Amino acid sequence: MKSICIGAGLIALDVILNGSPQTNAKVSTGGSCGNVLSILSYLGWTSMPIARLAENEASSELVTDLKRWNIDLKFLKISSDGSTAIIIHRILKNKKGDPIHKFEFRNPEKDEWLPNFRPITINLANEIISTGIKPDVFYFDRMNPGTIELAQYFRKSGALVFFEPSSIKDEVLLEKCLRLAHVFKFSSERIPDFKQRFPKINVDLEIQTNGSEGLFYRTIKSTNKNKWKKLKSFPAKKIIDAAGAGDWCSAGIIANLANGGSKSFNSRGVRAIELALNYGQILGSLNCTLDGARGLMYQYSSSSLKQKVNKYLASKGQVTISLNTNTKPLIDISKAITISSLY
Repeated sequence: MKSICIGAGLIALDVILNGSPQTNAKVSTGGSCGNVLSILSYLGWTSMPIARLAENEASSELVTDLKRWNIDLKFLKISSDGSTAIIIHRILKNKKGDPIHKFEFRNPEKDEWLPNFRPITINLANEIISTGIKPDVFYFDRMNPGTIELAQYFRKSGALVFFEPSSIKDEVLLEKCLRLAHVFKFSSERIPDFKQRFPKINVDLEIQTNGSEGLFYRTIKSTNKNKWKKLKSFPAKKIIDAAGAGDWCSAGIIANLANGGSKSFNSRGVRAIELALNYGQILGSLNCTLDGARGLMYQYSSSSLKQKVNKYLASKGQVTISLNTNTKPLIDISKAITISSLY
């Protein structure tokens, strides 16, 4: 029986532009929640996203991509009062010729804001709760009353609660979310002062990612639970696009630690946690060798990818990560589109 992950948060349509006017845009599901759930489905899980989407072409493209990965759309609502966020993911090069990426939230064709994320309501949360579903994992990346309602319920039902915010501006909501989470993961780039603000551990496992520098973690399972430990990165030979590395890392951690919910996670020791973190790091590093936040999924089968991850895991960081990026994609998601036609 497959493990189940339910997720609520940013599920957007990514429009990926690699800087070449001769290359069509790549259109795929994006947003942290959208990426993590898509990756988990690719890795063999049942993924169930929760979102309020609009009735437009962007939603049609997004749903097409989710169906491609056999994602369960039971809790995906499409209606006139929904909103389908659109994010332009532009891949560029800096003055040194190194690849960089940026996310844009304005339509360059009309110089207007693109549709934004709309949080789920408490009514929708209660509708989902009334189904009685009990997932192994509840993932969320946005703080709002509806999502907190779900986190409370799913934690009580035995799910591992994985919280990965992009910012922590609301202190009251943050404290509520930390009380509900088993795992808290954040980027040092997005939340640079977390260690100073929270010298003592708040949840079972806290993870701070630092890009190419690796990551730090601390856990209540350690002898000194408030001490951060560093895990080195698994560097890629050639980086094409670093976007999505954190989402692959999150999915790898979940797939290795939580396939039996919080009970399974609670039975794991520090060594198992480090192996799961390394697994996630390798996935993230591999994806950096391709365009897009989930480029790996369109280039390699999951079985082929798992073999590559295990190879690098066995090397313990002694082998530089590289992929044959000249192979023909398994799925071509390039399209000739205009941004304005999507909404």
